[in-house]
Amino acid sequence: MFKIQVVPVGCITFLLLAITVSGLLCPGAHAGEAASLGTIVVTATRSGVPEQEVPSVVDVIGQEEIQATVAADLTDVLKKNTSIDVIQYPGALSGISIRGFRPEFSGITKHSLLLIDGRPAGATNLSTILAGNIERIEVLKGPASSLYGAEAMGGVINVITRRSTGGLNGSIYGEAGSFDTWNGGVRAGGKIFSMLDFDLTASSRNRNSDMEMGNHHGTRPGTTYSIGYGSLRLGSSIAQGWRLDVKGDWYYGNDIETPGALYYFDRQRSRKDIERYGGDARLEGVWGLHKTLVTLYASEESSDYYKRYAYDWNTGDYVKTDPYHSYYSQTTWWGIQTQDTYALMEAHSITLGIDYQDIEQESRSYNQDGSRRAPWQPDNKRENWAGFVETMWRFLDERLIITAGGRYDYFDVETKKTPFKTDFHPGSETFDTFSPRAGIRYNLVSGLSFHSTIGKAFVPPTADQMAGYSERQMGDTTMITRGNPDLDPETSWTWDLGVSLERPESGMSSDITWFVTEVDDKITRVTHGNTTTFANSSEAEIAGLEFKARWDLGKLLGLGRKVELFVDGTRLFHAREKVEGEGWNDIHNVAHWKVNYGIRYDDGLLDGSITARYMGKRKDYDWYSPGYPEIEYPDFNVVDLQAGITVRKHHHLGLKVSNLFDTFYYEKPEFPLEGRAWYLRYTYEF
Repeated sequence: MFKIQVVPVGCITFLLLAITVSGLLCPGAHAGEAASLGTIVVTATRSGVPEQEVPSVVDVIGQEEIQATVAADLTDVLKKNTSIDVIQYPGALSGISIRGFRPEFSGITKHSLLLIDGRPAGATNLSTILAGNIERIEVLKGPASSLYGAEAMGGVINVITRRSTGGLNGSIYGEAGSFDTWNGGVRAGGKIFSMLDFDLTASSRNRNSDMEMGNHHGTRPGTTYSIGYGSLRLGSSIAQGWRLDVKGDWYYGNDIETPGALYYFDRQRSRKDIERYGGDARLEGVWGLHKTLVTLYASEESSDYYKRYAYDWNTGDYVKTDPYHSYYSQTTWWGIQTQDTYALMEAHSITLGIDYQDIEQESRSYNQDGSRRAPWQPDNKRENWAGFVETMWRFLDERLIITAGGRYDYFDVETKKTPFKTDFHPGSETFDTFSPRAGIRYNLVSGLSFHSTIGKAFVPPTADQMAGYSERQMGDTTMITRGNPDLDPETSWTWDLGVSLERPESGMSSDITWFVTEVDDKITRVTHGNTTTFANSSEAEIAGLEFKARWDLGKLLGLGRKVELFVDGTRLFHAREKVEGEGWNDIHNVAHWKVNYGIRYDDGLLDGSITARYMGKRKDYDWYSPGYPEIEYPDFNVVDLQAGITVRKHHHLGLKVSNLFDTFYYEKPEFPLEGRAWYLRYTYEF
């Protein structure tokens, strides 16, 4: 067994040096020619441009990578293909972060934004986004509030769904594997007749036995689930240059077991039901020098929680009870996005747009006997109006590309009257903010280019932090938590500088980018006497180096088959926040090293990959020891294997093995994930 601390550094050094040197020595195309061959991305500008023209760092996870990844949901696809931080629990609950911010897995206020086809995803939990209908994923690293507003401080995840407009095609699959797992699904899409095309997806995932933890740590009780997903899109070219697409998707999770912390073994075991559905109508068209897009979207996510254990204050322990409904939450989103891109003198463009969004949260809590009680947070609402402008300028035969833009956001947050919650007063507050951003990319000959961006981003305060009021009786003292109407949004400035090398004709590409982020006005809790409020009294600093490289040896050597080496990683020099009374502390659940690396092979008949994910050490509080001391949890290296064979073009038999070396690991202390698991899949494509 290898020493995991050494492997990532060695792989990174070898791959980066080999790819860069070989790329510089091999004759290449002009930068403009290389750019014309690149992937079209939309996230960095809200209008489609070649990836090689974007000053921002964008990772594109394509269909081949998605299909080859051993993954149950979007979180698995992301963490195994791009360098991000993750919090992930057994039981369909997870969250991510980009560029050193703490991963967040719930709520509507995060530091990384999730989109579906460029509009807000309408999901607080990444585990409810399955991979069956995804065409590609664009991961924009760095601030994007100038384009998307709130939450886009560390970056943006944009899930691009399928849009099949050609001939009818599709697939059907069945899968069986470890822990009595049975999965299946169907996908179809294409043109029905001249003016109507569609995409249809349906899938089911079922784990009927509890999972085994890695390295012979035994069975983890309470880890079964039943999950389903479906989506439908209808599209039509309604007039010359104009197109209308309407789509919807639905996720359900029934009897999802949640095991609780390993510290309690199964004495916090519970279950939950999750449902999320949403959709949008998208009208886009080209008229003259204009490209116009209007998107109307809505979604709803709800969760029901059922406890199997209750806390006994007499014994100071959890005791088993008949399952009872303990909590219900519901979040709804709806909004509209409008934008128009105008071409200036062919080479330049300006995009103007207006966005509106309305989000409402409701929750209910129940006692063990079924009676209602006050929920822990009041019902609330957040309304947001915004206007933005994004410009792109191309000079020197389109080798020098400059982008500049900004966005103005206005918010109205409100805490609402909440049944059974009598310890607070409803209220509302407003605030506004402006977020600028600029970037430059200079493409030299032979595919060598330099890129840099600078931008401001923000995360808004919650309704409770601004307008909440609650009381809690502690003996003879009334403890008061009061919102602060003068709160400002958390803000950050990020600057990055990188160099890229693209050689499509030899199958290689690489990029290395240095970035630094400074966060001001972080919102913290401040207590004086018996009153707690919120203040913009903290700050954070993050700096690091991102690197990625791909090298297709098959294309370089003319082998007629794909043999690709790849590496994608982040080295954080520091990710720290200033805590009042404690000084500078490392941001929790953030690794200073995170690297994905491996090799992929495909000759049309046989395909396979060996991929690995290394996560360095991270810090957290020990929530199960008196005083909640800070701990550092260990690093790990998890390896996956995928192999398949295609027979007569239509039949594919594949084997996937996750956690090949049966590593005992977790993304959150006390919540280990599954050990070695295998899955055998048959797919018929038409």
